[in-house]
Amino acid sequence: MILLARQPSDLQKILEVVLRRLPQTHNNYAYYGERLSRVQAGLAGEQRVDAEWLEIDLPTPHYFLHDFQTTNSYGSTYQMDTIFLCPHFLLILEIKNITGNLSYDVPFAQFTRTTLDGTVEGMTDPFVQLDRHVIWMKKLLLREHFELPIVHAVVLATKNGILTKGFEGQPIFHVKGLRFHLQKWIEHYQPRERVDLLQLANLLLSLHTKLKKEVEVPLKEIAKGVLCPQCDSGSV
Repeated sequence: MILLARQPSDLQKILEVVLRRLPQTHNNYAYYGERLSRVQAGLAGEQRVDAEWLEIDLPTPHYFLHDFQTTNSYGSTYQMDTIFLCPHFLLILEIKNITGNLSYDVPFAQFTRTTLDGTVEGMTDPFVQLDRHVIWMKKLLLREHFELPIVHAVVLATKNGILTKGFEGQPIFHVKGLRFHLQKWIEHYQPRERVDLLQLANLLLSLHTKLKKEVEVPLKEIAKGVLCPQCDSGSV
């Protein structure tokens, strides 16, 4: 059962509005377009993984919370792409829609991508993100007296993300491996019949708070009023 559905983010909606109303000749038009493309690609990757779940026989009961967002008492933010609850465990997924040859340097916590043209790009370390999420979730379950194992993984939403050196032993796999790993975890962890999963799911829902993304909008340059459906020009 999906208790928290995945939806386009507020950031995506804002960027779409900005691009509709900003002249293509504006200095920052390409910047907003590139930023929107990244956000849309991220959503497409998450939806690709969501579709994979539909092909898998899942334990009963089970609950999904997609794009879970919250903050701790110090104001630090947490955003988890998917939380899956079942009698055996709680699973946290970090979903990446990344192409190119990917490598990871464990001592430096350095995640890099090499594109087709040979460009090497540094990327945010997804394992550090996952570790933060797991620590937060463990504290919550301990505080609320839920005895449920926590498992976690990075899922690559596209086969064009090629894993190379450094990923040995890391919790990462392509989306088509979800079924295999899920079955492995189910076989490893015995079901916790005393855990009220719905109560835990509702607790998480009560903690969900949409995080605000700051976007600098060039208000003076965007078209005002109702846009023309043919040319997207606005009336002042």
